[in-house]
Amino acid sequence: MPQFEHHMYVLECADGSLYAGYATDVARRVATHQAGKGAKYTKSRLPVKLLGEARFYSKERAMSAEARFKQLPRSRKERVLGLAADSSLGEALASELAGFDEEPALEFVDRAICENIDEEYRAFQSKLLPTVSPETFAGVRTADLRKIARQLRKRGDAADFLRALPHRLFDENQVHAFVIGLERDYDTAIDELDRFLPFVDNWATCDQLSVKVLAAQPERTLQKAREWMSSPRCYTIRFGIGVLMQLYLDDLFQPEFLALVAGTRMPSTYDGPASEADVYYVDMMRAWYFAEALVRQEDASMPYFERTGDDALLDEWTRRKAIQKAIESFRIPDALKDRLRTLR
Repeated sequence: MPQFEHHMYVLECADGSLYAGYATDVARRVATHQAGKGAKYTKSRLPVKLLGEARFYSKERAMSAEARFKQLPRSRKERVLGLAADSSLGEALASELAGFDEEPALEFVDRAICENIDEEYRAFQSKLLPTVSPETFAGVRTADLRKIARQLRKRGDAADFLRALPHRLFDENQVHAFVIGLERDYDTAIDELDRFLPFVDNWATCDQLSVKVLAAQPERTLQKAREWMSSPRCYTIRFGIGVLMQLYLDDLFQPEFLALVAGTRMPSTYDGPASEADVYYVDMMRAWYFAEALVRQEDASMPYFERTGDDALLDEWTRRKAIQKAIESFRIPDALKDRLRTLR
């Protein structure tokens, strides 16, 4: 896949000088150089000859190799190229550049993702998440992404990956979400969530974020949930509602939470109108919340389903969608489903 084709290459120019560059397609890039359109340096030193190329899985790793190679004196560059003649440029760089034999976190994640691509699953995901660019899907199944996250979590440089935002791939975002879910320290989890949530751009990644560690301090978490729900960002709002749904519908439930969710909407102003997709995914979470509330707090939540018109406690679209979800639930008794059908 082109998402994982990142190359550092070395050219010999007509005057004997060396030129190093980055490309996703080396053959095409060399042809561009030969046509005098590749770089100002090579344009006046044609023709050029490709001496070697090294493939990496992340752009950052390839560009690091390019920068490190350029810093070498000519004698060291020739040594690297000489070693590459007997192995590969990538192996030569790992041998000659201090620390370059250690695969950094982002390179590890991208290589692991590339090694677990499932093309059929990629096509399925693309249809399931229409708001996400198809080019960002590698197509790695959730179980494999969780495995990658567990392996990453054990590395000493996992934080480097977590700070490499925004990620380019949906699959990288999923790994990021799963790594946060493995965090057991409350304060660290909150910090990581606050850093990551502004970059979440789809419902799947949002809903994969675990809230388990947040149950350790319910009062602080409730304050954070309110903060997230007041955000101008769709998936931060959605996550905040999800926290209320997962942690505050049982022993910690308070009727005011229903009103809080009912009053939470995707902000939209003249200067910053909300997209239809953002409104939809916030309201779908609100509907999901009320359908779940009906299972766990029937008496308190039923008025939100029953009251309409001037007495409505919930906007009509969300009320109807919540009814639909409740009727589809296996946890709602048939008698209550019959009652809900009369309220549509």
